[in-house]
Amino acid sequence: MTDSQALNWFKIELLLTRSCLTLRKIFKDRWFLFTGQQWQNTTTDGQAFITGIGQNIYKNCGNIQKIMLTTGDTNQWDLTTLVLVLRETKPIRPLNKMKKQKIAKENIDLLRLTNIRNNNAHHASKCISDAEFEIIWSQLTPILISFGDDADEIEALKLNTNDTKQKESINNESTDEAKRLKDLGNEAFKQKRFDEALKWFSQALVLAGLNDFDRSILYSNRAATYLEKPEPTEFNSSNDSRYLALQDAEHARDLRPTWPKAHCRVGQAYMALGEFEKAVHSYNKALALDPTNIEMQNTRDFALERKHYYGRQEHLDIRSIPRTTREQLTELSKTTGLTTEQQEKVIDMIRKHDPGKDAVFTGHQYRDGDDNVKQNYELAAKFYSKAVALGSAEGMYNLALLHQRGLGVKKDMRMAIQLLEQAASQSPIMSDKFPVPNVGVAEAEHSLGLHYETGVGVEMNYHKASQWYQRASDHGSSTAANNLGLMYEEGRGVSKDLVKSEQLLRLSAVRGDPNAMMNLALLLFKKNDLQDAERWCQRASDNNNMVAKTLLKQYQDAAEKEREHFKK
Repeated sequence: MTDSQALNWFKIELLLTRSCLTLRKIFKDRWFLFTGQQWQNTTTDGQAFITGIGQNIYKNCGNIQKIMLTTGDTNQWDLTTLVLVLRETKPIRPLNKMKKQKIAKENIDLLRLTNIRNNNAHHASKCISDAEFEIIWSQLTPILISFGDDADEIEALKLNTNDTKQKESINNESTDEAKRLKDLGNEAFKQKRFDEALKWFSQALVLAGLNDFDRSILYSNRAATYLEKPEPTEFNSSNDSRYLALQDAEHARDLRPTWPKAHCRVGQAYMALGEFEKAVHSYNKALALDPTNIEMQNTRDFALERKHYYGRQEHLDIRSIPRTTREQLTELSKTTGLTTEQQEKVIDMIRKHDPGKDAVFTGHQYRDGDDNVKQNYELAAKFYSKAVALGSAEGMYNLALLHQRGLGVKKDMRMAIQLLEQAASQSPIMSDKFPVPNVGVAEAEHSLGLHYETGVGVEMNYHKASQWYQRASDHGSSTAANNLGLMYEEGRGVSKDLVKSEQLLRLSAVRGDPNAMMNLALLLFKKNDLQDAERWCQRASDNNNMVAKTLLKQYQDAAEKEREHFKK
């Protein structure tokens, strides 16, 4: 990977973003053609669209796109929204043959544009060779020109990626006043007087004669301020401070497309809105411009971790619900047969003989909260660090988890990975005399597999991921066996092997992993082994797997139909 290859990827992103300018004009032209009405970028237009010919589009949109469409302001519509609207909006009055042909040609070009956009967005390394860059650029340029873009301006964009937006003062008096207001806003922000900071930044932004450089900083600062304002979890208004932050961040980015901080600010806004994939994409653009920025890398990695966390639907897993130490012991009683008091006696005995375990158990109490112990991540990290100093793999693993999320310690994905590697380097058993699991080793091995599979904090490498999963599975990790089984099913990092996949999923399911139970049921259903699929789906449902609860009736009906068939 080289900086120039990262810039090649970024230039394609710049050109794709530029296409929004012409696509907005095409939409307005089509709106007039389809309805006979002029589009004025008002909420009235937005309502006419979402209750008229855009009704079905609106219903199938995500929250952010719904707000964008409701505003009626096409300047707020991003590339995804514009392409969707153009491709799916149909006329409500007849068109002549020539106009139909023009729209059909534009839609073909929109499909080509979408394919290029998707390929670039999901490019594994975000680095493009010069030869590959020339091919993509030559494919994209004629599409934009056919939409009405200027060939000379596109060529200038290709040759220049420096932050050379106008810095010269256009109006000295306005520039001086803007600086005064910006300084007031920055000071109010530092003092956490966010409404006051918004007032100063907003007053500066309406001044005439500011250059793009100064204006972009003001938009970025106001976006940061909006992000500090508390909002309810649900997002359903264009007045939501998170949405306003996104609009300001995008203004800053559009004024200075090669300013890394502006792309980073867009990423922060998307994070606040729960749009983790879009956040990752914006952070990747920032890193293409500033590849050695460690803080930016950490922020991108955190967004990437959240993207995969929700992609795996772990937030729906009942095991991920926070529980106090007392609640965990009560739950454990159901599987061990020991009462809470008996478990506490065992823990006390371990504490007396193992200082590392003692520190870990105390860390757990502060991490999760307990009777007479208030949750405190800083103290949890302190005790995990003490356990790490005593050589505890369990302490290393748990401290790594805190670094991943920035809970009680600095958010630092690289430190987390170092701690995981330390833990994984230990023996999986306590000693030859006491062959009990060395808690933290298999967990760290599984976590490293997850890092390599998702590319969080490390370069994505499916083969390395499969190796870590194999080690963790060999050392008793049910989750690793499930993940490795899925890799064998899909042929990622290993040769595709459905027999091996089924063996691993069954192993994980027998060990008690509800996700493996459901994944095994899915695999068996594909094989038409309906009876076994029903059994495992039932077990997964009994263990609160949400997918299983959704599919159980379908699996039961299929299995019952097969049983009825054999009775005849």
